Amino acid sequence: MTVLGQWHDESSRWLFRLAGAALLLAVALYAFEVIARYLFDMPTTWSGEAVQYSLAILIFCALPDVTRRSAHVAIDIVPESLPENARRILARINALVAALATGLAAWIVAGESLRQFEKGLMTNAANPIPRWWITAFIALGLASAALHFLRHMIGRRG
Repeated sequence: MTVLGQWHDESSRWLFRLAGAALLLAVALYAFEVIARYLFDMPTTWSGEAVQYSLAILIFCALPDVTRRSAHVAIDIVPESLPENARRILARINALVAALATGLAAWIVAGESLRQFEKGLMTNAANPIPRWWITAFIALGLASAALHFLRHMIGRRG
């Protein structure tokens, strides 16, 4: 495996750890909101928003490592019924299509994130934050997943 491949795999693992931290944060904030609302009758204006942002970060930070490990949910009735050679060809075609789809999505989201940054756009919330903070994580996760799909296609998995 190349140094770049090793770096990509390690960065995916770190993003997965960040996704785990985002999950812990979402659970803690949700529990805090329930306690504040129902025990102390003091609901917050910010915890629901923070949970939503954490969930977006969680999903797109986990995506690269899930892709690296081929841990997606898969319905493999057709591939399992094919001969080994046809199965490998189908897997490469699937990886190429997935790489193109996630790469295109990453390109679109990265452009939108840049636009949001340039215009200073904020979320529509009680406690607004810059939108690009969230869309940058989405673009990063999609781009990294696209690279993993390309590596799967050429047979260089992490």
